[in-house]
Amino acid sequence: MWLLLFSLHNRAAAEPLKVAFGQSRPPYVDESNQSGISVELFDNIAKISGWQYQSFFVSNKRMERLLRSEKVDIAVEVQKSDKNLYYSMPLISYRNFAFHRNKSKFVLNNMSELLVYSVCAWQNASEHLFLDSTFANKTNYVEYSKQQDQVIDWLSGKCEVILIDDTLLKWHLFQLKNAGHFFVKRNWGKVLLPVKNNPLWFYAGFREPRLRDDFNSALQLLIDSGRYNQIREMIE
Repeated sequence: MWLLLFSLHNRAAAEPLKVAFGQSRPPYVDESNQSGISVELFDNIAKISGWQYQSFFVSNKRMERLLRSEKVDIAVEVQKSDKNLYYSMPLISYRNFAFHRNKSKFVLNNMSELLVYSVCAWQNASEHLFLDSTFANKTNYVEYSKQQDQVIDWLSGKCEVILIDDTLLKWHLFQLKNAGHFFVKRNWGKVLLPVKNNPLWFYAGFREPRLRDDFNSALQLLIDSGRYNQIREMIE
């Protein structure tokens, strides 16, 4: 009986883990080629841990549902929202900044100081950042459904300040350069937006504390080696 149980345990342990990622939001997750910063971070952690895994790309709400219902073993990039699950140490953060092309003149102590500038923001930024009604009535405050258009307009001078995640800006600049757009990248002014939960950290969620503990150990090794920062900042 003991040998049978041991054999069953080994077979179960050898089964690939089921891992859920969110749907495409490059450069963090790109479902089309199963790549991106968060995907690569997890893959490196899995290799350190000796894990085999199968990837699933689903909406954020479904990702958490699958984890709670035991349909997947791990969900990558979630918030700590369920006391019955286990969460890793902080995995990755989204960091919203205000960028200005004139570094020497740009400071920002509170969001109301943006009112003197023309501003390009992402769609629904006013809700996400809890901007007051004065921004809604500001004629030179524009929100964009396509962030690449937001970046292009900022580069072309249609707005003085762009509100955007710094990694996302870096990715869009790379995409635009490859598409033949000409711009001069300078040492722009950059200020972390003074709002709550910025940076916003995300975690990996687990059903088993043992997997969580192994994940944390591997993540710390990745950080200590410097490889985490290379992946996070898209440095090769």
